[in-house]
Amino acid sequence: MSTAIMEAQLRAALDTDLELAKRGCRTRFHHPSGVGVEFKSTEVGVWHWTNGRFELLVDGKGPVVSVDTVAEATRYTRESLSG
Repeated sequence: MSTAIMEAQLRAALDTDLELAKRGCRTRFHHPSGVGVEFKSTEVGVWHWTNGRFELLVDGKGPVVSVDTVAEATRYTRESLSG
């Protein structure tokens, strides 16, 4: 699938996750691609769809982790990025 489609699916999953919402998670699209993840107005990472996988960059470094699915990226965000 295209980068735009996969990143839109990830953003939708992150934005509708109830646990992330309780913790103050917000997302935004990066240009030209990527989904930025913020907690309390501080960006903690950016997910990119690259070569058929989601890769997480933190502080512009990475990938910190690579996962295959939207569900895995959402779970990692919930368990590892939200403090």
